[in-house]
Amino acid sequence: MTERLLGAARVFASNYQIVVCDDPFRSLESEENWDAEKTRQGFAGVPAFRMIGTEADLNDHWVELVSSDGPPSSDEWQRITCVHFSCGSGHIHVMSVIDTDPPISADIERGDYAVYVAGQNLGVDQSSLGETARLSDAEIAERKDMEWYRLFLVPGKPKFEGRLVDR
Repeated sequence: MTERLLGAARVFASNYQIVVCDDPFRSLESEENWDAEKTRQGFAGVPAFRMIGTEADLNDHWVELVSSDGPPSSDEWQRITCVHFSCGSGHIHVMSVIDTDPPISADIERGDYAVYVAGQNLGVDQSSLGETARLSDAEIAERKDMEWYRLFLVPGKPKFEGRLVDR
């Protein structure tokens, strides 16, 4: 599988969610927001503005965005959630619902994509490990023992949306 890093950053996942969108200023309609069914499937929103659920209480995650020619290996990740992402702007942003300046932005071709949100060490953060020191971005990037994510951006609409792996 061929991967190319498009961006990586610390993302504060406010209200336990990471946003993937093509317009960070898009408003969200009430029917697009979370409900019981969307919580079970692991994501909410519409194809141009996706919110994917996270677990750790501190909501402080390292997130990597890669373009890929295929999905991640199900053997290598604790959780994989797949969502349809439609890009009409030629841009992809990864951010918190409260960000005004997305920590990850990249130029991509307009069109439909499958975004595979692969996570490791769900629910593990500094608090659950008994740590209190504030980590720098470089330090949190190295900490693969805490909750972190790699988003695989694959061209084309996915055949299935929702949690593919959840262990």
